[in-house]
Amino acid sequence: MTDQVPSRAWQANIGYLFHPVIEQHDNMRIADVGTGTGIWLRDLADALPNTCQLDGFDLSNIMFPSKDALPANIAFHHQNLLLPFPDEYIGKYDVVNVRVMVVALSSNEWEPAPGGYLQWIDCAAHDCVIKGVPEGKQASNAQRGLDLFRKTLNTLGKTSNIAILHSIFQKSGLVSCEEEICSLDNPETRENVNLAVVVGIQHILTAAFKLHKLDEIQSIDQIMELKEAVLGDLHDMSCYFCYDVYVVVGRKLD
Repeated sequence: MTDQVPSRAWQANIGYLFHPVIEQHDNMRIADVGTGTGIWLRDLADALPNTCQLDGFDLSNIMFPSKDALPANIAFHHQNLLLPFPDEYIGKYDVVNVRVMVVALSSNEWEPAPGGYLQWIDCAAHDCVIKGVPEGKQASNAQRGLDLFRKTLNTLGKTSNIAILHSIFQKSGLVSCEEEICSLDNPETRENVNLAVVVGIQHILTAAFKLHKLDEIQSIDQIMELKEAVLGDLHDMSCYFCYDVYVVVGRKLD
């Protein structure tokens, strides 16, 4: 499972790669922090002139694609977001993009300090709900999966509240801060969102199990059984997971 499923589902609901407030030109330098497979950068490369330099940074380089499969203006770098970046990258970017960090980081680790624009796109993972359950029915397996997901995030200390991100931008001295909230309710993307949520539940439960912090689950097999049961509810009842995606943009004054 790569980041392509949630990325493309988010894109279909948000409708843009760059927030409209961000000024674009032919020689932009863009950084994507927590880039994963670089799917956002690869989509961006198709939309921008090849004179733009696109750099992806991630804690792990496992998902980085082969250089042979990339445009010449995309480069990937192994970098921990919480450690100082080399001087060669500081203050060099027109835009720093951050995505899908709300689960990876806790709220006290969010203080941003980039150059140029900062665009942070993330989800209200804790507030995911199930919609479309037929009257008189209960998607009990899907609800149990969500409940375990939330409890496990709290156990692991990932008690982030994406709704405070806009105020963090302002407190960090960023100007022209804007926030847009998009509900992932597009019928055309529901199947992708369902898959992304189910795989997310599986991954967070597996991580907690390996850390011996999951009392309700005694084996990986139980996690896989829960995954199949959740998928069964979604299929049999034609219901779907839904959550909000937040796009927060701000600019650091020179």
